[in-house]
Amino acid sequence: MVMDDLMTIRSGAAYDVPNREGLKSSYQWHPGMKEDIILRVSKSSLGAFKFCSQQYFIKYPLRVREPSNDDMTRGSNVHDAVEDFYNSVSVGYAASMKSYGFDNVVKYFNEFIPTENPQRGLFTLGEDEHLRRYMHVEAQRFMDCEDPQYFLPIVNEVTLDAVVEIEGVLVHLTGIVDRMFADESGRCHIHELKTGMWKNKPVKWNSMREEMAYYVYLLDEAEHDTLGNLSAEYWGWDHTGGDSLFRGREPVTTKPIENMMDSLKRLVRTHKMYKGDNNGKHFPLIDKYMIKSVCEPWCRIKGFCPRYDKVLWPYEEEE
Repeated sequence: MVMDDLMTIRSGAAYDVPNREGLKSSYQWHPGMKEDIILRVSKSSLGAFKFCSQQYFIKYPLRVREPSNDDMTRGSNVHDAVEDFYNSVSVGYAASMKSYGFDNVVKYFNEFIPTENPQRGLFTLGEDEHLRRYMHVEAQRFMDCEDPQYFLPIVNEVTLDAVVEIEGVLVHLTGIVDRMFADESGRCHIHELKTGMWKNKPVKWNSMREEMAYYVYLLDEAEHDTLGNLSAEYWGWDHTGGDSLFRGREPVTTKPIENMMDSLKRLVRTHKMYKGDNNGKHFPLIDKYMIKSVCEPWCRIKGFCPRYDKVLWPYEEEE
């Protein structure tokens, strides 16, 4: 990709802010922009910044699109199928199957596993295996529900938006909450679906907690007509990769929210130094000693990074 292509990608990158007439948000925000454009932040953009601020700069301010891959396609297909499942399943019919045993509920839930996505075509990436693992665990949860009405989510794939002031800068937070459930005690659970494989390590637990912390904060600040003053008391996540589904769930705690807010403040402070040009010196590269262990296996846009291919980039890179 040549620089002219990148400049084309960078243009026209402002989004309307819901419920704020005339206000737009942009990942390219810098202090020199017009007052009607504010900084845009999503869970994904904040995650990229935490991983490597140079990766964030390339993907978001410069808007280099990450190449599509099988993992992304599989994840999108599984997400869409699970969303459709909750929109279509009959808890009344499932309840009638309950008396015949767990296997009958699983069989009924499996009937909602599609073989294709209308937009992306036939499933060829093992989506059905991920969905069968998910349906198996959900069938057990249904069996455990004393009242079937608590099985269905109160929120199913909804976009939330909020405008907050951070470090003296107006920020548009946006994100898609996969699902929220209410239990018999009236407590609200916010839940995330992942199609990767779970790794039972402290760093993974902390990473997921901070992802969920973004949604909890967004929910508390969101302007949403139907959710009202809804607040999450539990957070959880499913990982459908591997031989069986991993489901984590625990009460919301303050430390991950504090850590997430620290990252958000660092992102805002970095943008306050940004000049709106191609020079990414304010978005430092990941530690050079981590290139082999982190960049090579995990970064899908390393071909655009000055540490990897300095020919593409006219940076004034500071060593």
